[in-house]
Amino acid sequence: MLKRRTIAMGLIAAMGISSLAGCGNTQNGNGKTDTAGTAVSAESKAESASAEDSAGVDTSEKIELRIMAQTGLDLDTLPVYQRIEEKYNVDLVWDTVESGYSEKKAVVLASNDLPDIFFAGLTEDDIVANPELFVDLTGLLEYAPNVQKMFEEVPLTKYISTYGEEGILSLPQVTGFNPQSWEVMMINKTWLDKLSLELPTTFDELETVLKAFKEQDPNGNGKADEIPMDWPCEYGHGPYVLTGSYGVVDDKNKITLQDGKVDFLYTTDAWKNVTKYLNKLYQEGLINPEVYTTTDYQVANALSSEGDVARVGFTFGWSIESRTGKFADEYVVLPQLKADDSITNEMWACGPKDRVNVAVACVLTKSCKYPERAMQVINELYSEDFALQEYYGSSPEFVEKREDGTWIIKEPESGTIEEQKLKNAMVNRAPCYTSEDQQARTVLPKELQARLDQDNVYADQRPSQDQIYPAVKFGNEATEELTYLKTDIDKLVDQKAAEWAVNGGIDEEWDDYLEQLNKMGLDRMREIYQEAYEEWAAQTK
Repeated sequence: MLKRRTIAMGLIAAMGISSLAGCGNTQNGNGKTDTAGTAVSAESKAESASAEDSAGVDTSEKIELRIMAQTGLDLDTLPVYQRIEEKYNVDLVWDTVESGYSEKKAVVLASNDLPDIFFAGLTEDDIVANPELFVDLTGLLEYAPNVQKMFEEVPLTKYISTYGEEGILSLPQVTGFNPQSWEVMMINKTWLDKLSLELPTTFDELETVLKAFKEQDPNGNGKADEIPMDWPCEYGHGPYVLTGSYGVVDDKNKITLQDGKVDFLYTTDAWKNVTKYLNKLYQEGLINPEVYTTTDYQVANALSSEGDVARVGFTFGWSIESRTGKFADEYVVLPQLKADDSITNEMWACGPKDRVNVAVACVLTKSCKYPERAMQVINELYSEDFALQEYYGSSPEFVEKREDGTWIIKEPESGTIEEQKLKNAMVNRAPCYTSEDQQARTVLPKELQARLDQDNVYADQRPSQDQIYPAVKFGNEATEELTYLKTDIDKLVDQKAAEWAVNGGIDEEWDDYLEQLNKMGLDRMREIYQEAYEEWAAQTK
């Protein structure tokens, strides 16, 4: 029987993957790319070549392949797809939808008027609900050595692609150059220097710094317009990463894992203590009150990146550049703080090292008349040549392969690399595989390298992989039950977090809060996550 599954981690798809930008999945090798210009060994080149040579398929007859994709780009104009058409003698007929994609997808699935291939846009629920519409790719893997290579090098990819007895019904996207940290913590170093203050290392020191930011006009414009502490108004980008100061981190979905036991961040003493700390700062006027009232991310982000002078002293975000814009040079990444001298195991919340960015990035439908030809094309999408072009733009304008096998992702002529790639590539909306070997042979633009360097500030504070809840499978009934339970529980948690941060009272209400969570089914939810984790561990370790 087919099992319904969901990816519990928010594999970067859930983060705004286009930049993991805003939300944001590991880095290459040692996190450095300055040696990428070195020559590749003959053995490495041979392995790459053999992986990219798919099994023989007669391509003498030109065929059409219809592909549905969630994008506003004109894909006919992208050189990378034009090259695929020429190489495999196919005409790629694009059905592109951006606004209203979910509605269009539902109509297509219900009508059985299917494309040959879906790019990212389908969910695991879509596949589970309609397994009869999709091709089991197991018997076609002989035409896809690049996919086989991905399965071998990143075993999680085969695990999340397999749907019980129905076989392999989808393929993921695996990208490179992803930092492990979901976000970074940053502080205005220019302000610190002006006020002759050192980087804070503890909660108490941070409070002292924030008070100085509020009272001493560090931006120098003669106005009391400084905002000591601020963060984007969405979970995962904000102060609860400070639970790591108490040695407790979550998976960005509020799930904690200690010694193989699952729990939830919002039931821990660490979460309680951070909430009390936020209340203290809030009562002292050190936190922007709009973080608890505004839900518009763009509005929140503009506060730290627009105007004539910097206004935000201390904040959180995907990167310094994305969070503070033109004021980026004023900020530095701040390592995890110590709660107090008695706690020495402070950690910074990070994702797993599997590098899976999108769980469902490619699906072949049973409407396809030429499955072998289609699989040949899909194999090309997972080739090394395609990997960077899919994500950063076609070569040679945006990426370049050198004769020694190294790659260069080119600096944007204007704007940011994030802006450039969104205009010229599918980014997180198509399949690709960037191997660790290719990462080690790639020279990055300054912006990408800067984010990896920012990530490395937390190198000594990263949790071990057995402290990060992984991407797991849930059965159909469990998924439905979780959806029901999480809706009400998350609503209560968010409500109480804001209420206690603003008004206090968490100590007096804590026991009642935990009791209420249990009445809402927290124990059952913990049980579901625990069972899924143990199943994952049995299959992957």
